[in-house]
Amino acid sequence: MMQKEEKVVVVLLVMAVLSLIIGYFGFTSEVPAYSESSKINEQVYVEGILLSKQMTGTGDHLILRISTPGIIIFIPRDSGANEVYDTFKNGVKVRITGKVAEYNNQKEIIVESAKDVVLLKE
Repeated sequence: MMQKEEKVVVVLLVMAVLSLIIGYFGFTSEVPAYSESSKINEQVYVEGILLSKQMTGTGDHLILRISTPGIIIFIPRDSGANEVYDTFKNGVKVRITGKVAEYNNQKEIIVESAKDVVLLKE
């Protein structure tokens, strides 16, 4: 029969192991790659060569087009549009993370922060 102290140690060990398991699965969920079947508001990533960047006529938002066909990247002014525009040049390979949205019946990825646009080594 286990003593009271031994039972406490076993309970604490079990709790520690469960915490590690929950932490592992809670923080290692991989963001899926964008595809035609990606749903609105789903967090996704896309990789490709930056083909063009254009500030909008009103609002100072940024629109990126990359070599992955069929998707436009939208970066709002308050989410680092100017920073991304100044940092990345056409022709570089990037990985962009954001949420899928729809604008004028076309899917786009909306970036939430400038740090969600990452330069990749070729």
